[in-house]
Amino acid sequence: MIEAKDIAFTVKGKQILKPVDFITDREEFIVILGPNGAGKSTLVKLLSNGLQPSSGVISYYGKELKDWTLDNLSKYRAYMHQESMIASNFTVREVLEMARYRYPETRSLFNKMVLEKIVKELNLEALLDVEFNFLSGGEKQRVQFGRVLLQLESEDKASPFGGGMRGRIEIQPIKYLFLDEPLNNLDVRYQIELLKYARKFVDDKRGSVIVVMHDINLCYQYADRVLLMQNGNVIMDGTIEEVMLPELLSQTYQIELEQIQSLDGELFYRHTSYSSNLLDNTMNNK
Repeated sequence: MIEAKDIAFTVKGKQILKPVDFITDREEFIVILGPNGAGKSTLVKLLSNGLQPSSGVISYYGKELKDWTLDNLSKYRAYMHQESMIASNFTVREVLEMARYRYPETRSLFNKMVLEKIVKELNLEALLDVEFNFLSGGEKQRVQFGRVLLQLESEDKASPFGGGMRGRIEIQPIKYLFLDEPLNNLDVRYQIELLKYARKFVDDKRGSVIVVMHDINLCYQYADRVLLMQNGNVIMDGTIEEVMLPELLSQTYQIELEQIQSLDGELFYRHTSYSSNLLDNTMNNK
């Protein structure tokens, strides 16, 4: 469970994120959506402990973030940056193995098994011995996605609070996968494959995904819940049916959008000028 109360973030007198309340207590696919400069990345960095709020409190499982050690927190949340930069000549295999170093069983059979599984599923076999910095932008994104998945894999179901659970029913804690614009540099195939894998992470009850995205149609396809942001505010937080209204999206993005239903029943969004131009062209060709 993650709970944020009245969190805000200010830099040099400028309020980047205005006070926000946020809570998630079940496995869900949450998309943070909004135009550039809305505060999306700032919010996800605060929730994942990448930044410290200027005000307000963030708790994991009822325990304030400031009271967590990085070693313990790293087993329950992982964060994938927008940029993939490594200042040394590590190979892809070494980058992936870094995700396991906080676990005491670093060289165990389990670690080898989960690494091989994720490498295969993300189609990284041919890249294992390649230096990370020689990869394309899209390849780096896939490797970093594999790294954050590996960071959350564990052999046991330990409580984040360690011992002292005797006499209580122990519930496996929800793990949190934070992705900040993970589709950057990926071609269409790998965009879809990454989102499908993230969706499966939620559906298999392995944890929650909290992702910053720009693509409205992909958001509609994969999200359970959407936080719509504008000018440092969360202006709406709810299901896709509640948030992704053409009128609200048009107002937020300052562009006229409409929702269209395809012949097979699928819904998607497009700019209204597209349909107007299509009609004009049809009329002119007659």
